[in-house]
Amino acid sequence: MSSQVFRKTESGKAEIARRQAGLSPATRTVLIMVNGSDSVNALAARGLPQLQGHLDTLLALGLIEPVVARAALVALPSPPPTVALSPVAPHASEAPLAAPTPAAAPAQVAPASLNLDALRRKALAHLGNHFGPDTPLVAQALLAARSVAEFNAALDGIESKLAIYLGRKQAARELQALRPAL
Repeated sequence: MSSQVFRKTESGKAEIARRQAGLSPATRTVLIMVNGSDSVNALAARGLPQLQGHLDTLLALGLIEPVVARAALVALPSPPPTVALSPVAPHASEAPLAAPTPAAAPAQVAPASLNLDALRRKALAHLGNHFGPDTPLVAQALLAARSVAEFNAALDGIESKLAIYLGRKQAARELQALRPAL
């Protein structure tokens, strides 16, 4: 039993928060130290006297449980992903049809990606004046853009947000310098 590992049950987690079971301070300390990864030997190495007695008390109260029993339950869901992969096989057969297009696109986008990185930095600096600390949130689509067309589409969305308080024409003027040529 010295190499056995215990974890807190939901009741054990609730006990730590509420202190309703009336545990002794030493037993409560053992409950707090049980983490689902340390063995009884590792817990004993921390110098707790009568560790086994405290563990027996916590087991009897249902505040901890052996991890071994839990690992058997976790091992059961492993086969379903294998089963889930078989329906994906038809999609995988479609993927070769789509694969040549993305394979060709990165070759075309690769030179532009360097420009896009510079444009992203410039846009974030410029937009920071308007959106402050929310700039990364507002510019999520801009940061995710992988092509010039996606970058411009993201700027269109940001322009509509800027237009709320700058007006449509001024927002268009503000972002014009950030737009790369197609």
